[in-house]
Amino acid sequence: MELIYAYPAERGRGVEAEIVGTLRDRFGAVVQTAREERDAERGRRTDVFVTLDVTDDRAEAALTALRAHPLVIDAAARSFGERV
Repeated sequence: MELIYAYPAERGRGVEAEIVGTLRDRFGAVVQTAREERDAERGRRTDVFVTLDVTDDRAEAALTALRAHPLVIDAAARSFGERV
């Protein structure tokens, strides 16, 4: 299943490596499949949107872990709906 999350671009790409590493340690096979920088909905900043591929049986737990990460703005299964 695809999961997508967003974080503030000013935090740097190390956020992605940390998140993927943590998720792999906890849930096994996790692959980053896409990355896109976009202007934030509010303010004068940029957010990064990252898509991950996670096995279906681990997707809900991985999504919960993403949402709990302090640098993650938001996370969702498949897409953010109108924002994507």
